[in-house]
Amino acid sequence: MIEYKLDIIDELKRIGINTTKAKETGIFGQDTMRKFRNGDTRISVEVLNRLCCLLEMQPRDILKYVETSDDKENIISKLCDKSVDSHTNM
Repeated sequence: MIEYKLDIIDELKRIGINTTKAKETGIFGQDTMRKFRNGDTRISVEVLNRLCCLLEMQPRDILKYVETSDDKENIISKLCDKSVDSHTNM
């Protein structure tokens, strides 16, 4: 699961960007700001690019990957299942 390493809203406030300013300037929409507040990392690469620019950080400074049991079950197991299926069909 991808998670934020830091509180995006706090970091934006630190550089003078609140929800009103983000909306007025068009830097981030209301939905994106809501995602930041809720810790929702389902953002576009363009939004990540804007964050990197504004916060003067690299993506790795903003996001991190934390493996969960869901990841293993829903992602890795599918690879294993496909691998077994392809070998069985030979």
